[in-house]
Amino acid sequence: MPDLSSRSWRVAARAATLTLAVAVTAPLAAQGPYPDATQRVLTHREQAPLQRAWIAKRFDTVMPMLMTREGIDLWVIVSREYNDDPVFRSMAPLTTYSSRRRTILVFVNPGGGKPVERYSIGRDYDKLYTVVQTTNDGQWQGLRTLVEQQDPKVIGINESEAWNHADGLTANEKKQLLLALGDKYAARVKSAEMLAVGWLEHKIPEELEAYRHVMQVAHLVIREAFSNQVITPGKTTTEDVVWWMRQRVVEMGLGKWFQPSVTIWRQGGAKDDQVIRPGDMLHTDFGLVYLGLSTDTQHLAYVLKPGEIDAPQGLKDGLRAANRLQDLTMQYAVVGRTGNQALRDARMQAVKEGLVPSIYCHAIGYHGHAAGPPIGMTDYQEGVPVRGDYQFRPSTWHSIELNATHKVPEWGGQDVRFALEEDAALMPDGSWDWILKRQDQFHLIEAGPKM
Repeated sequence: MPDLSSRSWRVAARAATLTLAVAVTAPLAAQGPYPDATQRVLTHREQAPLQRAWIAKRFDTVMPMLMTREGIDLWVIVSREYNDDPVFRSMAPLTTYSSRRRTILVFVNPGGGKPVERYSIGRDYDKLYTVVQTTNDGQWQGLRTLVEQQDPKVIGINESEAWNHADGLTANEKKQLLLALGDKYAARVKSAEMLAVGWLEHKIPEELEAYRHVMQVAHLVIREAFSNQVITPGKTTTEDVVWWMRQRVVEMGLGKWFQPSVTIWRQGGAKDDQVIRPGDMLHTDFGLVYLGLSTDTQHLAYVLKPGEIDAPQGLKDGLRAANRLQDLTMQYAVVGRTGNQALRDARMQAVKEGLVPSIYCHAIGYHGHAAGPPIGMTDYQEGVPVRGDYQFRPSTWHSIELNATHKVPEWGGQDVRFALEEDAALMPDGSWDWILKRQDQFHLIEAGPKM
């Protein structure tokens, strides 16, 4: 990479930005809603009707199934401006940046196969809800009137000790809610934690189609970052690549949910030298947010030495060991089993096969670390309390995140950690499918820039 202060770098950056701007404003490809990710991403104007349609369909198809399953007749979600309930974003159109002042959403399950009724007390969100007309000061009375009309036996609220995604009701709003309900209906309140988790984890086919496009964009950024387009061995540092990745996402008009990382694995150790050199193995952890969906990906690259055309066999064997650990993790993560069961069995089989495993998978979707069963955590390799006992369900997405430590003969038998992360879907039939594809070959970077 050229000196970031050089005129040539500034000119190249301006040219790249101009190219992107032209691509983003190009007309939508005729083959469908999702253009070639190498050409452009959807504009916000194009994204908005897609996301609104998903929300409406989910309200009609997913919500009644979940409310019936969890035995909740009426679900109340309360948010305040800039302090949204974690569930709120998945129920609001793209045109909504945050809840306004106070937002009270109410879902009523009449049963008998009838559609779930959805209300917003005093706020309109792109006509996704029936608006209960009130003044700002009259919202709690508006809720009380609606509850009395519906007379639910069980009222669900979002509070939970174990599930952060289902714990969006603040102390003050709960106090005001219970006062508004009165003694009769306050006695019917219970935690809606598994309803909130179920709502966030369950995905419809239209979202999966979109997520494959989103993942193409994530892979594109990694592929560009791990190339001579960005990296000049002997000159470029890991921080150069990190900030290039972050800036690339911003210039594409996408969101981000964590700072990317790029680390070096080198024979003898990288120590404090963060300049990328021939013979290095590089690792990145990278995620973006697009169409309201988060990605989480870890890939590996190898910087070729002069005369090399591929990575050393020992490194390729380490990558293959990590691929095998992916296979085992997904083999034991079966619908109806728990995250802790999958962790125990996958680790046991991996050790039998001579692998040195560490598994720390999580659900993914509307949030990067999303609602659903974890398969271990970096500091919980014997099982995750409470949440790890949650079962896998079909039509859910998971980030298969793990590493295998492998000795590399070409590096004097040095232990090297091969960390991979790829997003995958548990399909309606219970089978696994990579959202796009997993990495089974290194990204290769030339020892010098191509001329």
